[in-house]
Amino acid sequence: MTDNDVIAAVATPPGRGAVGIVRLSGAGAADVLKAIFLPAGGRVKSFASHQMYYGKVVHNKSVIDEVMLCCMRAPRSFTREDVVEIYAHGGFSTMYGVLDAVLDNGARLALPGEFTKRAFLNGRINLTQAEAVMDLVNANNEAARAAGLRQLGGGLSNRVAACRDTILRWLANIALSIDYPEHEEETLNRDTIITEGQALLAEMQALLKTAEVGRVLREGVKTAIVGAPNAGKSTLLNAILGEDRAITHELPGTTRDVLTEQVRVNGVPLVLMDTAGLRKTNDPVELLGLGRTHEAIRNAELILQVVDGGVKYKDPAIHKYGEKQKTIIIVNKCDLPLTDEWEWSDLVIPVSAKTGQGLDRLYETIKKTFLTGARDVGINDFAESDVITRERHRLLINEAIGHVADGIEAFERNETEDIAAIPLRAAYLSLGHILGLEYADDIIDRIFAEFCVGK
Repeated sequence: MTDNDVIAAVATPPGRGAVGIVRLSGAGAADVLKAIFLPAGGRVKSFASHQMYYGKVVHNKSVIDEVMLCCMRAPRSFTREDVVEIYAHGGFSTMYGVLDAVLDNGARLALPGEFTKRAFLNGRINLTQAEAVMDLVNANNEAARAAGLRQLGGGLSNRVAACRDTILRWLANIALSIDYPEHEEETLNRDTIITEGQALLAEMQALLKTAEVGRVLREGVKTAIVGAPNAGKSTLLNAILGEDRAITHELPGTTRDVLTEQVRVNGVPLVLMDTAGLRKTNDPVELLGLGRTHEAIRNAELILQVVDGGVKYKDPAIHKYGEKQKTIIIVNKCDLPLTDEWEWSDLVIPVSAKTGQGLDRLYETIKKTFLTGARDVGINDFAESDVITRERHRLLINEAIGHVADGIEAFERNETEDIAAIPLRAAYLSLGHILGLEYADDIIDRIFAEFCVGK
């Protein structure tokens, strides 16, 4: 359980909007309202659960706003505490006027993620579900949203819990065999645990393989658009974005810094970096831009190397920076006569950034490169599939795989059961850390510190 403080925060994004929400949680949340809420028709002695009330928020004898509010009584609320949501007009001054009234009458300002943290500590959701809340808030594409919603519903939790239950059953049988050897016929034998262990390893390894797809959905693919000056890099950026975001001009060297934008193509989120043209120069400003271009190349996962199809091709020697990255050569200006003969493939694509010709083929290649892996690990529908979206989960599942493998090897070497049980207990704990069943306070604080205030 959490402390008994009533916490409060604005739960909607800052700025102007039709409606803004101030949220409270805690055993005395409804009592705070009695001091500031003047309902139509007179004072309310007690707020019924899940019922809307209309009235005014009054603070220091001044009316702050006309509002609607709803009180959700414990345990039928997000935090399993009494929760109140006040629906006011969404202006900045109005929202924080309502919040000030709440804070001056017994509530304190919530910490980042404290509402979700209370839901976790009060047992309404486990830690993976709590993290899924933030994944949903940050989802910038349909696949990420579907994966986050699946995780919030307990998909990943159930698979991890099932793996953990299998190990617990082994440990219970090992303990029974050690403490009561006369009941040996009632316990699992070594061969059974080894066989089940191989199946468990296959299950966890299949889950682990989804981590790269999950990372792409959550963070996007860092993509550097590179090439010689006037090859059409900025025009390509504008074409992909569908708007004139970068300045384009016939004079070379227009782009002197790295321009970063986010976009989604065929379900793949990209972090696009338009870079300065690669060429020899003595211009000190352009040299700074080239330094940032090389840094963008080093940090990229995908390089779109733009080539002017009307000019004899010369490799700009980016490969010394891009050996680990996927590189797609884009032969631009393909609507005009080409100087060289090219052999087209998924790695060499004709495009006209000016007309949009060839962009569909480029998008399909990017999708095959970064989301085909989803099909390889059995993901056909993100709404129906469990995807690891957190590095924390990946590391802990990888730990558990190593520990289970060690335990199986110990049985195969005919080690004593108490020796084999040591790594199995470690695997059990690693999986528990994913769900938050085994945790340290500093780790929990660090996880919820990533959340916005009000969530």
